[in-house]
Amino acid sequence: MTKSRQIFIVGSSRSGTTMMGRILANHKDIFTFKELHFFGTIWTLSDNQELTKKKQIDLMSLLLCIQHRGIFDKKKFADFSFQAKQILKNKHYTNPMHIYKLFLDTITKENAATISCEQTPKNLYYIEEILKFFPEALIVNLVRDQRDVLLSQKNKWKRKFLGANKIPFFEALRSYINYHPITIARIWRSSLSYTSKFKNHKRVKVVKFEELLHSPNHVVEGVCKFLKIKFSKDMLTVPLIGSSTKYDSKINFIDKSKINNWKNGGLSNAEIYLSQKFSNDMMQEFGYVEKEFRFFPPSVLYYQITFPIKLCISFILNMHRMGNVLEVIKKRFFYK
Repeated sequence: MTKSRQIFIVGSSRSGTTMMGRILANHKDIFTFKELHFFGTIWTLSDNQELTKKKQIDLMSLLLCIQHRGIFDKKKFADFSFQAKQILKNKHYTNPMHIYKLFLDTITKENAATISCEQTPKNLYYIEEILKFFPEALIVNLVRDQRDVLLSQKNKWKRKFLGANKIPFFEALRSYINYHPITIARIWRSSLSYTSKFKNHKRVKVVKFEELLHSPNHVVEGVCKFLKIKFSKDMLTVPLIGSSTKYDSKINFIDKSKINNWKNGGLSNAEIYLSQKFSNDMMQEFGYVEKEFRFFPPSVLYYQITFPIKLCISFILNMHRMGNVLEVIKKRFFYK
């Protein structure tokens, strides 16, 4: 198998992983992929079976389809079977991970680059597996204030109407139903628990979103040094695409106003209170100061009552994205 380098950009959803992917994509040696959702959706820890030739082609076709059409339009992956067969010609990789690596290597080379950059946020939950299988890989882990993540998640369903019109209505609905301050806080806490475990690992670099926005030159230069690539100021010229509050545009995405945006409104006191209550230990570890409350926000009771109902509906709507339900629940809600 071809030897190559890989970069994985991970983090809690809405923490700046896409922006970091676009910044690194401006480097001549790096090709940044779309969010592939390989780990936890296509491949899980229980996948030990050897793939038949047909399944090898199907897996390669699926990855090609996601890269070309996006995660929301992957049903007709058979359209890419001819290309998959060409890539797999005279090769017999029965392990899904080997197919995945071959895919990364092939597409990166086709785009005249030497370093693959995978930017799926939830790969965070598979850092251990990534470090083990990809001995040359380096990981950039984005961290963002839980309350700004909460605000962004609350408005995520609006993305369809802010320039991302290819997002299906079902996915907009799913994002709307997924939002609940307790759910988001617990997922953020579990993601930061993984970050905490690997934050001193020599192949993992933790980047705070707030520091990236405040001092982009300094932070990106540090990331480039970690990745052993040459820094250029041109890397910081990236478009505003993916915001949950603003229309997509070609203006510079690195906007300081996104720091502590939660203080400008959009979240109730009850949402802020609950987000802090369920993630205060990780907030303290990563230097996020809690807002003090003199009185218990009464509407907290509303969110406590609606939490199990919202969680059940959300679970049903997200089952199609879970490769292994028990694995997803364990990693996102019961990791310590």
